[in-house]
Amino acid sequence: MKKFLVSLIFSIVCLWLSPFVRAEMDKVLYEGDSLYHHIHVSEADGYRYLSFNRSRGSQSVVNMNDPYELKFPYTQAAFVVPAFLDQKPGRILILGLGGGTIPRVMAKYYPDIPIDVVEIDPDVITIARRFFFFEPKKMMKVISMDGRRFLRSSQDRYDIIFLDAYDDMSIPFHLTTKEFFEIVKQRLTPAGVVAANVWGPRTDGFYLSELKTYQQVFPHVYVIDCITSSSYIFIAHSHDKVMTKPTLQERIPAFQKWFGFNFQLMPYAGTFEDVSAVRLDAKVLLDDFAPVEILRSRKALF
Repeated sequence: MKKFLVSLIFSIVCLWLSPFVRAEMDKVLYEGDSLYHHIHVSEADGYRYLSFNRSRGSQSVVNMNDPYELKFPYTQAAFVVPAFLDQKPGRILILGLGGGTIPRVMAKYYPDIPIDVVEIDPDVITIARRFFFFEPKKMMKVISMDGRRFLRSSQDRYDIIFLDAYDDMSIPFHLTTKEFFEIVKQRLTPAGVVAANVWGPRTDGFYLSELKTYQQVFPHVYVIDCITSSSYIFIAHSHDKVMTKPTLQERIPAFQKWFGFNFQLMPYAGTFEDVSAVRLDAKVLLDDFAPVEILRSRKALF
């Protein structure tokens, strides 16, 4: 019975992390330690996978025959975010590179827009270029720096700030707090939005605290469910123009046609929720209180 329960819990964990969980890979291309991660690159069935810290999950994946494929649901859902703007973005910031999937695809469809990518680990930048077909385009700048430090030192403002900085299981705590989002807010244009990839499930202590932290800083907060995974896209802004589900769904067909993706954006838009006023039984994450790893998944799994 004990062995059965252990096996059941392990299966639940694997399902919960999907699509990040992968089977053992056929071929290891690289393995080594950087200042921030244990980096593992592997290959199977025409895909390359990037994982950190010896986890079975994957932080990034690339199709070796089509580097612009968006395999993970959260990377697909991320392309609903431009529809929150009334016009084409003027400048984009992405915190966290991984294998470079989102910056690569963003640059393809916005070749004339400045895109800044900030990644704390220089070895990850090297790995992305060496194994994941990541090559900065003319209008793209890649900065090796802590994301929060970059935001504090930068004077630029962005129409979209996308937060995708993860280690193997969680977001670094200093990129989750009220103080951090106050800095993010200062770096947005008047019509700008911040969007973030956040793992669920919704009963997870970290999910609830992070959402409440967004509510403390931004008057308007929305959630998009990535449907086939336990990932969610949080989107927030400070301007007065409120997004509604009908408006978002009205805009999506034009983006679908323009991007030409082999998947549909409308199902993601269909999961849109305005959670600005939802009451949450959770604590706000502060620089003095951000127990991210303790909150992460304990309540949801046990």
